[in-house]
Amino acid sequence: MKNNKKLIGYKIFLILLIIIAIVIIVLIAKKYIGNQINEQKNDEIVEQVKQHEKTSEPIKYGNDSIIGIISIPKIKLEYPILDKTTKENMRISITRFSGGNVNENGNLALAGHNNYDGTMFGKNKQLVLGDKIYLTDLQKNTVEYEINSIFKTDPNDVSILETRDEDIKELTLITCTNGNKERLIIKAEEVKK
Repeated sequence: MKNNKKLIGYKIFLILLIIIAIVIIVLIAKKYIGNQINEQKNDEIVEQVKQHEKTSEPIKYGNDSIIGIISIPKIKLEYPILDKTTKENMRISITRFSGGNVNENGNLALAGHNNYDGTMFGKNKQLVLGDKIYLTDLQKNTVEYEINSIFKTDPNDVSILETRDEDIKELTLITCTNGNKERLIIKAEEVKK
């Protein structure tokens, strides 16, 4: 009798483990499929922006506006940059966290998720000093930036948003790391030609 109760207990435990595993797999698959659909949509939007006539007016995307395009060839990254950082915007693309317009003097800070599947800023940890980042504004001007600093900081560190020199174009990329306990910061500066 005791063995039957133990056997039933093991079976129930095993069934619960299987159910939990299935739920986890479904949630991971849903997230991955959602990211892939989002990637396709962003690719289409980037192409639309590239085909769009030069404009100083923002281009609409969802509930916000696109202010430019970010491209990092080394990690095959290309996204529209959304005007505001909101929970919804962060889910769909790279966003302006602070600063002026794309390719203006000062420090433009962009935020993006560090997705496990490598989408958005999920591959930023592969970048090294000297790598290039390109920003294209809505007037079709593309500026090349070179990475000059990579570090991790506390999520509450706002010093990363400060402009070091008002006469140069600076870029700061911000993403989460270490289970959202730190921020991976990538700083870059315009390459003068």
